[in-house]
Amino acid sequence: MSGTDIFLSYARQDRAVARIFAEALIEEGFSVWWDASLHSGETFDEVIEQRLRDATAVVVLWSPRSVASRWVRAEATLADRRNKLAPAIIEPCDRPIIFELTHAAELAGWAGDRSDVRWRDFVGDLKRLVEAARVAAAAAAPAPAPPPHIDEASRPAPPPSRHPLRPGSDEVVVAARRATSHAVPEPTAPESQADVHCLSIEEGELAGELITIEASGIRIGRAAPAGIVLPHKSVSREHCIIGLANDELLVTDLNSTNGTYVDEVRINRATILPVGSILRLGQLSLKHSILPRVEAHVDGSSEKRIAASR
Repeated sequence: MSGTDIFLSYARQDRAVARIFAEALIEEGFSVWWDASLHSGETFDEVIEQRLRDATAVVVLWSPRSVASRWVRAEATLADRRNKLAPAIIEPCDRPIIFELTHAAELAGWAGDRSDVRWRDFVGDLKRLVEAARVAAAAAAPAPAPPPHIDEASRPAPPPSRHPLRPGSDEVVVAARRATSHAVPEPTAPESQADVHCLSIEEGELAGELITIEASGIRIGRAAPAGIVLPHKSVSREHCIIGLANDELLVTDLNSTNGTYVDEVRINRATILPVGSILRLGQLSLKHSILPRVEAHVDGSSEKRIAASR
């Protein structure tokens, strides 16, 4: 199945408890998606909604704070409609009445002990839910068509393999499934061979300059304290934020004067910038590409090769 096993829904005030749950679920072998700082949905709402729909199970952490959160209620409602709701009570509270008839794991006061009987029961329920969804998806998948005959002499050479990028910062976490103890670990690419997301300026006096993005929440603007400074009159002092999440670039406009565009469409919320697309900041056009680190000439940190003044 595509997507992650578990989407973790919680109130922002319960972030510390949510972290304990996320880390423990990863240790149990699940892949987990959770948003540690933008849970209100004010900017990354479309991305969060897509991750919610793609997840196999949705773990909702009920507390007095999450009960009062309309975003948590909405996520729980969508999960319930798709029969993938797996709620857990982390603090005594009165759940919304429509969820009172849904069984919820009693984990109030649980602090990460994976041997706790309550936790083992909860994990068992999650594994059954995830496995049932996998079986259903496999049964619904169409049988693959027989491969066409290919003349070996005319077979094209396989494309060069691309090493996976590291995930974004702790603020937007997509935790990959951990390998089981008997699995053979995949070799790790040397740091010098890893790939990086790059933005290259297409035209004007800054043409040819290269910006590398390796962290979440890098601000681009005309002057400091922006993390990436583009000294151009059409760029606002604080123009946009570039974030890296799950090997994708997310762009958010910061109410810039001349606008932020993805492939000539002005954006007003967090938007994915596909590889090969053009990001336009005012009058500056930047093309998104992925390059080996050695070609990007970076030293491992998120940096730019743009002069502070010209």
